[in-house]
Amino acid sequence: MRAHVPSATVDSDKNGQWGDVMRSKGFTLIEMLITVAILAILAAIAVPSYQQFILKSRRSDGMSALLKLQLEQEKFRANCRFYAEKLGTADSCGADAANSALNFSDTSEDGYYTIAVTAASGNGYTITADPVGRQAVDTDCDPLKYEYPAGIKSPADCWD
Repeated sequence: MRAHVPSATVDSDKNGQWGDVMRSKGFTLIEMLITVAILAILAAIAVPSYQQFILKSRRSDGMSALLKLQLEQEKFRANCRFYAEKLGTADSCGADAANSALNFSDTSEDGYYTIAVTAASGNGYTITADPVGRQAVDTDCDPLKYEYPAGIKSPADCWD
């Protein structure tokens, strides 16, 4: 005599024999949770690395602006006795560096840095690029600085 087995818990194969317990189609909750956990771990690793990469790539905007300003200062100095201490809309050779202005924008080309001449004389100058906007979180390289005639670029790690 055969025992009666409810049809909802078993399945028969093509030969009409009793097979395994009914197989489900789809994913179980635990499989979905494991997948979500793996994706969360990968995102936690990838997102900060990507953000650091973006910050580093934007530094080139500030570096480029400082190097362009360096060239403009040298051109200015060829016609004046001083390097310009101010940035403006026209070249103006004053009685000293504090009263001299250079035709140069105080914002970098892509707008991630504010450019300034922090010191100038007849012998040299110091120029800086301060990060602004989305780049302001780059505190490791705040500010980018170039000192002439010493040729010191600081922070050194940021100029690599």
